[in-house]
Amino acid sequence: MRTTQGIAPIAMLIIALLVIGGGAYGVKKLNDKKVGKENQPAENENVPGKSVEETKKPTTLQVKLNEQNASGQGGQAVLVEVGTSTLRVIVNLAGKPSSVPQPAHIHLGACPNPGAVKYPLTDVGNGASQTDIPNLTLEELLLELPLAINVHKSAADLKAYVACGDILRGDANATSTSDAGGAVKKETKVTYNAQGFSPKTVTIKKGETVVFENKTGKSASIASDEHPTHLLYPEFDQYKTDARGQTEFKFTFEKAGTWKYHDHLNASMVGTVIVTE
Repeated sequence: MRTTQGIAPIAMLIIALLVIGGGAYGVKKLNDKKVGKENQPAENENVPGKSVEETKKPTTLQVKLNEQNASGQGGQAVLVEVGTSTLRVIVNLAGKPSSVPQPAHIHLGACPNPGAVKYPLTDVGNGASQTDIPNLTLEELLLELPLAINVHKSAADLKAYVACGDILRGDANATSTSDAGGAVKKETKVTYNAQGFSPKTVTIKKGETVVFENKTGKSASIASDEHPTHLLYPEFDQYKTDARGQTEFKFTFEKAGTWKYHDHLNASMVGTVIVTE
């Protein structure tokens, strides 16, 4: 009996020590894990030595295509990432469309005399073309600057350029202004002349403003499709605003989507505003 009673207290002591030791080890593991997590940078934390702007990678870019050699053609190219490794290039030319396909490329160098072809694009037909370049992001393309987008008169006359635009970081058509409260508001300008809207397609973010400037010398009234009801985006209708009859019309897009529009007084003149979230 004495032997059994002597062993019991020892066994209980050993069990207690194991419990305490195990608990301490568990606490230590939890603390180590917590400290390790605290020492890791937050998921959205800026990379050391880089500003917020440097860590943001662009996904869309607009390139103004200027008329060359009195061609009567000018417009815009939109570069947008599709997925994670494809760059889509959309070319739109205003003015009278050519009766033949017009070769287009991304060239090395700058306008008006770019160098060798870097990336071939789909020929422009009826004033527009779309090309998907695989295994290329916009950021990777910008690392290859200087580059330019060039449209040729025809396959038979490649030396005659009809439109050319330098690919630049940022948006040459966009400006920033501040309201009375000091908040920064981005505005993108679209010029309307006898050849049509330029740029013909613009890409903005929801809440940003597009400024339409009428330089046709005639009356105009900008409104969303369809003509003549304007029901695609009913609020986007110059006639319903204080800018009715004026040469400048500003509209802030509060809905994401692809919004086609036209001049109600000359419905053949059309354009597109792409609004992203």
